[in-house]
Amino acid sequence: MTMRPEIRFSSAFPDDSVEDEGDFVQWPGRNVADALKHALEEKGYRVSDPVDAQHVGWELDIWRGRKRLWLQISLGDTDENYLIAQNMTFFLWPDAELFRSFLSDLQGILEADDRFSRIRWFPKGGRDRDVAGASGPFDP
Repeated sequence: MTMRPEIRFSSAFPDDSVEDEGDFVQWPGRNVADALKHALEEKGYRVSDPVDAQHVGWELDIWRGRKRLWLQISLGDTDENYLIAQNMTFFLWPDAELFRSFLSDLQGILEADDRFSRIRWFPKGGRDRDVAGASGPFDP
């Protein structure tokens, strides 16, 4: 089964960036990270406050029990925004079942919130190559 942990989407969230004399004081996307944090907490995950990753965007550390997952949110403009999910459960080997469940939960969150649209899922590194996006995180 191919997992697609990279997502391209359009966003109807307002621009929340803050600039000072041409430089960003706060990069855009904090509001998207906050919305995802809240939705993931409602699904039973423990989620960090959004971490400012400067030009890359925002990051969330996510836990189910003691196992950690990670999400990066990068906003370019309303049509070119990205989420990258990563399985950080590396004790002996990654917990693939937990990661599949997380991607399914993330798909449900994105599809239920009409501020997210034109959602396309890609295999790792696929959004930077000429790979067609899929409608979900797994092979049909």
